[in-house]
Order: sequence, then structure tokens, then C-alpha cells
Amino acid sequence: MSAPPALQIREANAHLAAVHRRAAELETRLQAAERTVRAQAERLARQDQQLRSALDQLGRAKDREISTLQEQLLSSEATVRNLQAAVDQKDQMIQQLQLQADLLQDITRRRPSLARLLAALEEAERLSPSRASSQGQQLPDGPGPPLGSSTGEEDQEDLQPAVFGTTVFFRRLDKNGSRSLDAGELKQGLEQLGLEVGEAEAEALCKRWDRDGSGTLDLEEFLRALRPPMSQAREAVIAAAFAKLDRTGDNVVTVDDLRGVYSGRAHPKVRSGEWTEDEALRQFLDNFDTLEKDGQVTLAEFQDYYSGLSASVDTDSEFVAMVSSAWRL
Repeated sequence: MSAPPALQIREANAHLAAVHRRAAELETRLQAAERTVRAQAERLARQDQQLRSALDQLGRAKDREISTLQEQLLSSEATVRNLQAAVDQKDQMIQQLQLQADLLQDITRRRPSLARLLAALEEAERLSPSRASSQGQQLPDGPGPPLGSSTGEEDQEDLQPAVFGTTVFFRRLDKNGSRSLDAGELKQGLEQLGLEVGEAEAEALCKRWDRDGSGTLDLEEFLRALRPPMSQAREAVIAAAFAKLDRTGDNVVTVDDLRGVYSGRAHPKVRSGEWTEDEALRQFLDNFDTLEKDGQVTLAEFQDYYSGLSASVDTDSEFVAMVSSAWRL
């Protein structure tokens, strides 16, 4: 085989050199492209990291916001429950007051019937005895309280006219002689006087005036319900008498408060040895311990005791003078 011509060899070498140059150029461009890609990849990685960090922060912020909203929601639910309970309580009060309002409206519509009722009470008062006891009972060796009108059978002749008249009215209503009125007796008695009330209204009256929870009204509860409110002058003198008894200033009166201020040595049962002096003082204190027999008399009990007496004293000046004299104020 003959050797290629020199021209072909030179052309081949030139072509090969061009290929090498092209390869070198491509390699250079490839390396530049790799650097560019690597730089872009690193930049994208940094951006990805930044985005991940931003997302984490946003997620934590959203979690905190959701937690705050949940707390607010729970607080709102509790507020709604409290408001609902208050609304329910108000609804119950409205229902209770509605019965009273209906009764008052019915009474207003039947004012002539009330006039007949008052006339009946006045007639009963005219039947009362002429003598009324207003003397105070004194604890031996010291002033004692004027005792309020008793509601028992044995003291009827000592009742004040207003109390006696109300007692007669009570007995007119007590059809079965049980010395207490149930809602039916109260309703029938009022109807006989021309004042018509419904069963619910009569039951509401009994429930409101029934202090011992017996479901009926005894004479004491009936009288207590009809007592007029005391004036400021009467309440003031009662408070002054209570303050004199309350030596410790703790708003309750006990035997310890009475001891040293009042003496029970002159009491007949103390002299005979049947009672001790403390027992006499305790018996004296029991006159006022009306709401709860616990050996302690509160201002409310003291006022409750005197409210019965107040109803039978016409003027403030008479009542103030009587209490002031009894307690040496």
C-alpha cells in the first residue's frame, strides 16, 4: 500500500488540530457551565434554606395565633355560659315576679273588694278588748326589753287592737281550726271578702310568707306578713339599743355580752336554785333569738322582734320613748 500524499497528511493534521481546539473550547465552556450551574445550585439551596426558615417562623407565628384564638374562644364560651346562667336566673326571677305582678294587677282591678276587706278588718278591730298592754318586762336588777304582743291563745286579752283584729280575721279564714292557713283556705277566705285570687296566686302568697317551710301560714307568719315597715326613727332607736347590748362590737349579742351589764341574780328561779344566773340571762336572750336558736342575737333578729311591737304603737315618738326608757338610752 502506498503512503498518503503529504498534502493529505497536512490536511489531516490541520483537521485534527481543529478538533482538539474545538474539544478544548467545549471543555472550557463545559467547565464554565458547571461553575454556573454549581453557583445557581448553591444560590437555590440558600434560597430554599431561607424559605424553609421563613416557613418555620410563619408556622410558629400561626401556631401562636391559633393558640391565642383558642384561648379567646374558650374565654368567650365561658362568658357566654355565665351570661346564659344570668339570663336563666333573671328569667326565673321574672317568672316569680310575674305571679306577684299579676296578683297586684288583679288587686288593682278589684279595689272595691279591698275596701270591703278593710271594712271587715275595722269591724274586727272594734271587737277588740279596750285594754292593751304596753308595759315593759324587766330583767331583775336591770332594764329589760318591752315584750312584743304575743300571738298565743293565753295572751289574747292583751293584744293591741290592730293585732286582735287581724287575729279575728285569721280565724275566719282558718276553716278547719288547724291554727294555720293553707293556700286553699286563704283563697276561699279572700273570695268570701270579694277578693278573687287564683290558685297559683294563693300558693305564691303562702310560699312567700311561709318562714318555717311548713307549706301553711300560722298566725305568727300571718301577722309578720302584715306588719307595716318601720320608720327611720324607730330603726335608729332599735339600732342604738342593740349597740348598747353588743359590748364586743361583733354585731351579735350573746350571754357574754349581757354578763356584767344585766344581772339575773334577783330572778325567782335563780334565787330558788332552779336556774343559774347564766341560764336566766340565756332565757332573757331567747326573747330576741327568733330566727335561729343559736344563742346569738343579730341586729336582724333584734329588729324582727321589735317590728311586732312597732305595729301596735301609733306614733314614732311613743315608740322611741318606750324603747329609750326600757334600755336607758
